[in-house]
Amino acid sequence: MAVERVFDHLRAIATGAKYLFLKPRLTLMYPDEVEDLPRGYRGMITYNHETCISCSLCAMVCPADAIKMYLPKEVPEGEKRPKRYPGINYTRCIFCGFCVSICPTFSLQHSTIHDVSFYTFEEQIFRPEEFAKGPPKPQYDKEPVKVRVIPDEERGLRYERV
Repeated sequence: MAVERVFDHLRAIATGAKYLFLKPRLTLMYPDEVEDLPRGYRGMITYNHETCISCSLCAMVCPADAIKMYLPKEVPEGEKRPKRYPGINYTRCIFCGFCVSICPTFSLQHSTIHDVSFYTFEEQIFRPEEFAKGPPKPQYDKEPVKVRVIPDEERGLRYERV
C-alpha cells in the first residue's frame, strides 16, 4: 500500500514536470486579452433596490456570509421599525448564486463582470447604497482582445481569438 502511494506521488510529480517544460504554455495575457465568458456566467452580483422587499432571504441563505442586512443611513420619519436592505462583501462572496436563486423579486442577478481589482479591503464591501449602483466596471488602458478556451488534443487547452 505504501509503495503504491509513493508511485502515485512520483507520477504526479512527473506530470507536473512535463507541463512545466511543455511549450507553449497556456497563458492569458491579461489585461491585453480577456476570456469571452459563456452565457450564464456567474459574475459579480447586481442589486435592484427598487424591487427589493427586504425579506433578508439572501442573507440567510448565503453560505459565505457575504451578504449582510443594513439599516438605511437615513430612517424615514415616523417609521418605527425601518426595513433593512442587503449589502455585499466581495471578499467573502463565492459567486455560488444562492442569493440570486432565492430572491423572490429577482432583485439580485449575476453580471458578467468578474475581473475588478481593488486597492483596499474596505473598497470591496458595498453597503446597500453602493450595491444598488452595480459592480464597478473594469478599467483598461486599451480595449482588450476577447479569447475563448478551445480543447486541444495534444496540449489539453489553448486560447483562440473570438
